[in-house]
Amino acid sequence: MNVSSAPSPAGGRRAKKGVRVAALYGGLILGTLALVDLVCILFGFFPPRVNPGDPEVGWRAAAPTGHMYQARCEEYSTGQVFRYVRNEDGLRTSLSAQQLQQHNAAFKVAVTGDSQTDLCAPNSETHFGVMERALNELGLNAVAFAYGAGKYSPLQAYLAILKAATRYRANALVLNFYTGNDFQDMLRVDDRPYFVAADTGYAIHAPVWYQEDPPDARYRSRVLYVLRSVAKRTGVRNVSLRIRYLYDVANQQGSGLGTVLAYMNDLRKGVSSEVGYPAAFLAQMLNQQLFFRRFPHSREESTRRVRALLLMARQEHPDMLLVLSALPSYQLVQQQPVDSALLRVLRRLPTTYEQGVREEQELYETLRGLAAETGWVFVDNLEPLRNYDGRERLFNDFDYHLLPVASEIIGRAQAAAIATALRSGRTPYRR
Repeated sequence: MNVSSAPSPAGGRRAKKGVRVAALYGGLILGTLALVDLVCILFGFFPPRVNPGDPEVGWRAAAPTGHMYQARCEEYSTGQVFRYVRNEDGLRTSLSAQQLQQHNAAFKVAVTGDSQTDLCAPNSETHFGVMERALNELGLNAVAFAYGAGKYSPLQAYLAILKAATRYRANALVLNFYTGNDFQDMLRVDDRPYFVAADTGYAIHAPVWYQEDPPDARYRSRVLYVLRSVAKRTGVRNVSLRIRYLYDVANQQGSGLGTVLAYMNDLRKGVSSEVGYPAAFLAQMLNQQLFFRRFPHSREESTRRVRALLLMARQEHPDMLLVLSALPSYQLVQQQPVDSALLRVLRRLPTTYEQGVREEQELYETLRGLAAETGWVFVDNLEPLRNYDGRERLFNDFDYHLLPVASEIIGRAQAAAIATALRSGRTPYRR
């Protein structure tokens, strides 16, 4: 006996009825949302809150306020709360904008970088504060003002300090380049300006707004605003844009989605519950290490962009003393004993501690060469940090940022390099 596999008439009728019911309820929901949205717009209920990004640098850690104020931070590894001063422009300095402008006799140093510059410590205990004090000990009558921000790329950091350096007529600019992740940050496409290839080399591209809103954003629909907010808060938008960017990078290098997924799986395995900030090792060193392993040609492109940045700054400031201060990561410094949490994370990843040290050392030396090539003074902070024989930690064990004992070493190395450059006549500044 043959059995027919054709659907029964009753089953087809039920399916059609289900579709009609779903369409009906879907239409009612959409209609209700549209009506509620229209009422809210007409009567101004629940206006969308906009968090516009900065068109020049993507975002600012400390916006200008027009007045001097005390900021506070918590050093999470100890729970200690510190206070430090920012001036009207959001710069870390004890001098007001007027005092900086009128302080014509001083040797003014503008300092910029990422979170390894904007450290949680009193200004006097950060490396720019130590540098200022050391330069004054050398009789230079120096004043330093700093602007650093977490997750800034070197390009961002440079752009963020430009107006202040010009306004206060800085004699020197110190760019702190963190070798643990800044090479990769030169490649990132997100809420930050970035370089794109152009006929003459590189041009600065406007940010691609992931978490921040476009500077000219004006939202009316409350429903669409809620959907966008949910996508941001859950990370869906960030992840989708990130995958698209990684897929483009993979295609350019002759690989595909498999490489993207392998890299993202590396990031998943790089999270550690043994440290206060679970993604600390990824944020401070391992992400760059893994990225260049999975996308090896990116390292060369990053180097080209760093060179473009240094050349651009030299061309824009031919009479300024430009100082490239290389800040090594916890991994590169190799303070002993190495935290067991890092070693356990590395056992889960397709790289080793030794490989990471070797690659960052190569990048560090690349930076030294680029500084010489483009007319920047290079500050070697790695050697004095490695030579430190005290018992205190150089980096905290919460998110692996520099501690004051390391800032003392770095600030004095920076001051020594600046003083040597002045004695050799590498700047037009004269006391």
